[in-house]
Amino acid sequence: MSGYKTAADLTDDVREALGALLLPLADNKRLLGIRYSDWMLGAPSVEAGIACSAMAQDEWGHARIVYSMLKDFGFDPDRLEHDRVSDEYRSVAPLDADVSSWPRLIALDFLLDTALTVQFEALRDSRFEPIHYKVSKLLDEERFHFDHGHGWTIRLAETDAGRDALTQAFEEAWAHVAGWFGPDDDPVIGVLADAGVIGVGASASRARWLGRIGPALASAGIGLVRAEGDGWTTDSGPDWSGWSVERRRLGGGGPDEDTLARARGDRNRDLVID
Repeated sequence: MSGYKTAADLTDDVREALGALLLPLADNKRLLGIRYSDWMLGAPSVEAGIACSAMAQDEWGHARIVYSMLKDFGFDPDRLEHDRVSDEYRSVAPLDADVSSWPRLIALDFLLDTALTVQFEALRDSRFEPIHYKVSKLLDEERFHFDHGHGWTIRLAETDAGRDALTQAFEEAWAHVAGWFGPDDDPVIGVLADAGVIGVGASASRARWLGRIGPALASAGIGLVRAEGDGWTTDSGPDWSGWSVERRRLGGGGPDEDTLARARGDRNRDLVID
């Protein structure tokens, strides 16, 4: 099956659907990078702070790559990065405001960062050649993020207090992250899967995500998943009545003003001399 060399080679519906997936990927990457950066100086150890710094830089770099691609899908990358208001962002609710504890950060690291990686993996074998080549390097950098989230999940669960805090944090983020992939009949993902632009549909991506995180959650005693046959499943699925296809988000709202100012780089632009 032949590939698509440019966005112009895509049919209108496929081009629109791919843009509708790439923008939420970029927004979540950018805001997740901000949340990692918040813990560079407040992490439990110097090494953990250095890891947060590295992961923040990775996420910002990944976001810039994806934003730059969106000019081929009818978006203005400069406006996307610097001029949007809160309800125009297509990011998950746990990224809207400061992450108030280390367990909450680890929940986003292990759950959300892994979910975004699984979605990028579905693009790795894409028939849309420009993204196929860019995703491989991105995924190489994400391996460390998974190891970091996995390691801290196991480590925090070694004490009763740590396990309780981690369980609460994971439960708070769970529905929002599990909802990222969309319902099984998600129209955006369905169009892209049918066109070969992504390798698997929503249900298969969610199953891959559960398979990736399930063993660690079970080992840590966090009862959000259970083994079933050769894979993993959950009884804590999202309430799809609050799902926005456009924003790939459960519920309304958006980033708070401080987060918006940082995402847009308002302070940086104030220092620019014409």
